[in-house]
Amino acid sequence: MARAYLTLAGCVFIWALNYIIRQILLQYFSPVFLSAFSLTVVSVVFLIWACVRKRMAKPGGRDLLILFLSATIGLIANQLLLFKGLQHTSATNASLIFCMSPLMTAGLAALVLREKITWRMVTGCMIAVIGLFLALNLKGLQFSLGDLIMLGATFSFSCNLIFARMLSGRLSPFIVTVYSFTLSAVIFDPFVLSLTDIRWTQPAGIWALAFASVIIGQGITSAAWNKGMETTGASRASIILNLQPLMTILLDFLIFRSTVSLQQILGACLVLAGVLFGTLSKGLFHSKKNVKTALKS
Repeated sequence: MARAYLTLAGCVFIWALNYIIRQILLQYFSPVFLSAFSLTVVSVVFLIWACVRKRMAKPGGRDLLILFLSATIGLIANQLLLFKGLQHTSATNASLIFCMSPLMTAGLAALVLREKITWRMVTGCMIAVIGLFLALNLKGLQFSLGDLIMLGATFSFSCNLIFARMLSGRLSPFIVTVYSFTLSAVIFDPFVLSLTDIRWTQPAGIWALAFASVIIGQGITSAAWNKGMETTGASRASIILNLQPLMTILLDFLIFRSTVSLQQILGACLVLAGVLFGTLSKGLFHSKKNVKTALKS
């Protein structure tokens, strides 16, 4: 269980870094192209990997429906809203809005998956949100168009977490990632190629950054997140997402040498306390035998 939480935290750190990278890429590419590029690169790389390792599995009829919803709502809509939102708001604001995903995911998990929402999870999430307001020095949220678009991106991301969780009992997290990304590329690419004027003459370094952002920051982390969530559950795993704005502040300091105030440090401590309070509970560190039993059930 502890390894699963470390995996989830690592995914969140990479996603925080990817917010900054995506804002750089938006200076060279359109949101529509970056959305299609992300889905296509991940699907091609992971589909080849799955074929080479002979890990393909045949989904059932109900699985195909869920995969279609994951591809259209969880990936295509999410990517379009994400890149469009980042054009009109900052990476920090995007991260703050993204921290609403635990609340959305918990609600969806309770409604769709019948997962239990404990008072520790709710309290921990609220403590973390208060910490975020302090860390980001916010006196209130004034939603701009970009903020509202990011809110939609956050909801579509939460939906995708639920879709992945629904499929995890019959398909491996890796295969779920392969199928959902491949299906999204097949659906979305024809529209982009026919309706968008694509510029292919960007610097080689920008293309390298785009590939790294997609393969590492999206594809690998998506599979790793699904694997970690298989152990922890959708509601509990989503609380880790509260760390993303905190990590964005840290990266802003390391990359741009932005100053860090005492208020930000206090807010950071509250975020960490909220995440730990919401995720750590009695029996968290199960023995390997118990974990294997839980995964088989």
